[in-house]
Amino acid sequence: MDDIYSRHKKIWKEKKILREIYSQWYGKIIGDMSQVSGTAVELGGGSGNFKEFKKDIISADIADLEWLDMCFDAHEMPFGEDEISNLVMIDVFHHLIDPVKFLFEARRVLKPGGRVIMIEPFPSPFSLIIYKRFHPEPFDKSIDYFSGDLIRDGKDPWDSNQAIPYLIFFKDLEKFKEKFGAGFRILKKEKFSFILYPASGGFENRQMIPDFLTGAFKVLEKSLAPLKDFIAFRCYIVLEKL
Repeated sequence: MDDIYSRHKKIWKEKKILREIYSQWYGKIIGDMSQVSGTAVELGGGSGNFKEFKKDIISADIADLEWLDMCFDAHEMPFGEDEISNLVMIDVFHHLIDPVKFLFEARRVLKPGGRVIMIEPFPSPFSLIIYKRFHPEPFDKSIDYFSGDLIRDGKDPWDSNQAIPYLIFFKDLEKFKEKFGAGFRILKKEKFSFILYPASGGFENRQMIPDFLTGAFKVLEKSLAPLKDFIAFRCYIVLEKL
């Protein structure tokens, strides 16, 4: 597993377009972080890129990596009740064995007014075509994560279901509200990322455009916003503890 993280660190340094995209995302997240006092934690810190932009955040991952601050399972965080101000996670929620259990744990450790901020895949009609062709992680929309019937044993942390954010915050939103309506409010639920990120190839695929076209693709990205329901590759979720 360390090889994956090390490879991502190398790609981060070499791929300018990827750094530009994530820099925008990181700025968006930092702008939405709660201002309540307390420790901010990045879950799934991976190659440690976010810490370049938010020096005082605690970077954590389930893998024990020398460049991160902590190692633990997000389902059982080593923090007391009402201790944490922000939990930041990028492409982590869809890897969780039990996202509902995690949300209960997040509610436990967050201070009132504390936030969970995440960026995750979104299965629009267009993005599903590209994800299925170029990305090995599945989109299984048939699972009810609120049922309590999940099989948790033996799951590898790199296993995933990219449909989890869609199921929790879109398809089964009423179940989320029933379970967490007294604990969280959804401050933001946005669909975004239309063409620039797929053109970058991400961390796993070849870059499809030269760097000098990045600016033009940023302009095109903004112009495509009205079509977000049909072409979005990502969703942006901000939860606040009540």
